[in-house]
Amino acid sequence: MTRRQPIVSVKTMTDYYLESFIKCPYKFYYQHVLSLNSSQVKWRQVVQFIINQVVQNFYQLSQDSQNQLHVFKLIDKYWKNVSPQLFESKVHYYTVLAKTTNHLLQFLTVKKKQEPPIFLYQKMNIYNEELETQLSLTFELAEWSSHSFTIKKFLLEADAELIQLYNHLVVVVSNEAFGKLPERVEIITLLEGKSYTYSPTINSVAQGNQYLKNMKKLLQHPNDYTKTNSLTECKSCSFILKCQDSRNSANEIDRTNAKFLH
Repeated sequence: MTRRQPIVSVKTMTDYYLESFIKCPYKFYYQHVLSLNSSQVKWRQVVQFIINQVVQNFYQLSQDSQNQLHVFKLIDKYWKNVSPQLFESKVHYYTVLAKTTNHLLQFLTVKKKQEPPIFLYQKMNIYNEELETQLSLTFELAEWSSHSFTIKKFLLEADAELIQLYNHLVVVVSNEAFGKLPERVEIITLLEGKSYTYSPTINSVAQGNQYLKNMKKLLQHPNDYTKTNSLTECKSCSFILKCQDSRNSANEIDRTNAKFLH
C-alpha cells in the first residue's frame, strides 16, 4: 500500500525559507516543519550576519565616507566579537576573515555611487494569484540604472540552485510589486569573490512563476524532497546525527513519512 504523503501548508514563501530548502531539504524539514531547533550557532550564519551588517551600514554612510577605510572599520566592528571556536580551526577562521574582507573591499568600493540606493534591506510582501501564495523577499540593495533598476545580493557563498532561486524570486516579486523588471540582478559571493549577473526579459516572469509553482509543490510534499548539496551542508549541519539515525531506523521513516536519507 502506498503511504499518503503529508501535505505541508504553504501560506507564505519567504526568501529565507526557500534558501534553506535549496541548501538542504532535510535540514529544512527538521527545522521548519518539525520545528526541531538547534542551539548551535554555525560559522556560516555568523559570517552572513556580519556581511549583511557591513553592507547595510556602508551604504548608509555619506558618499565621501564610502571608502576602504570605513569598510575596514565596519568589518572590525562586527568581527571583533566572533569566537574562532565557531570555526574548524584558527587557520579556517583567519582564512574566512581574509577572503571576506578582501572581497568586500573589492565589491563595495568598485565605484562611487551617484545616488543613494532605492532600497536597502527592504522587505517586500506581495500576493501572487497564480501561485495563490504570499511571497516575501528582502531587497538587500536596489540602485537606479539607465533604464530601470539593478538588484544586488551579497552572500557568503552560493551554488547554481541558490542563484537560480533568487533570480526567479526577484523577477516575480519585482513584476508584482512595481510592474517593472530589474535591468540586472547581481549576486556576489564573498568567499570566492565571484559575481553572477542575470538580465531578465519579459519571458522571465512566466519562467519564474513556473519555477516557484514547482517549489511550492516540493514544499507541500516532503516525500518528494531530493538532497542537493550534501557535502557543504552536511559537514556543518546540526541535524547530521538525526539524518544518520533515520537512515538506520525504519520506524522513524514510518513516523515521519519523509525521506531524510543522505
